[in-house]
Amino acid sequence: MKISSIGGEFALIERIKKKSKLYSEGVIGGIGDDAAVLAYDKQCFLLFTTDMLVENDHFSLEYFTPEQVGMKAIEQNVSDIAAMGGLPKYAVISLALPSNADVEFIDGLYRGINTKSKKYKISIVGGNITHSKEIVVNVAMIGFVEKNNLALRNGAKIGDLIFCSGNVGKSTAGLELIRNKLKGESIKNHLEPECRLELARKLVKIGINSMIDVSDGAASEVRHICDESKVGAMIYADRIPISKNTINDAKKINKDPLDFALYGGEDFELVFTADKNKLNKLKKYDVKVIGEIVNKKHGIKLAKNNKKLNLESGFDHFKRIRV
Repeated sequence: MKISSIGGEFALIERIKKKSKLYSEGVIGGIGDDAAVLAYDKQCFLLFTTDMLVENDHFSLEYFTPEQVGMKAIEQNVSDIAAMGGLPKYAVISLALPSNADVEFIDGLYRGINTKSKKYKISIVGGNITHSKEIVVNVAMIGFVEKNNLALRNGAKIGDLIFCSGNVGKSTAGLELIRNKLKGESIKNHLEPECRLELARKLVKIGINSMIDVSDGAASEVRHICDESKVGAMIYADRIPISKNTINDAKKINKDPLDFALYGGEDFELVFTADKNKLNKLKKYDVKVIGEIVNKKHGIKLAKNNKKLNLESGFDHFKRIRV
């Protein structure tokens, strides 16, 4: 039986979740969120996450510098901590390297890692190195979040507004420009993405009901929130925040920027839900209302051109190839 036959990446995660047992009372939240939530002290929870970059899947040295690989490795893990409302603190880094890997690559990789670690005040405290056919960079990160600031995927409530920060689709637009050997502003968004840690901290202090980072496309993230919260959603296509740069770059390759925004990924923006009475407080931040949480019986829909369409899933590692 192949992974594709059971429904792809997210079905596999659910299968693993059902087979995984917990042997500690300190697990507040396990598989199913951006980071695990573990008991720590009276004020805080410990957050634990991990993410990897695989050569010729998440990056290619034909267009990524070693520094950019290192920066992205840290950035995507910080994004997971941010989506939980927390702050990153410690990380360990594991490398799988071909026998002919250059030491200069490792030096460059760690320049990028150290640049972002300094920015976020993260201490690199260990790791592991092994051999492989292609380069793999894996980061495991620990952070902390005050108990009253914890944001989960399962807190969305019927009537909540759905918000998206910044603009989405920019990373995928950049990747497509690279693939087509074209130039454009979006390329930097793919090579040097930045997460929204500072914004996330402000949002949780206002009081939101659920949150997730945009790593697999806005559509996928809305679906994750709905699945975990057992609700439905109505998303409005004309409200999805897409920058002029992304629109212009998509035109160069005759692609629909909305497709990039909904089904691309690696923007590391935030999708979150909040009660309507929080709208005035949220307006001053770089966020936009893109929809509303509805009863589960209504499904997860996309309103586009006066039609209600089923919202498709986002990026799936076993269905689509990024690089």
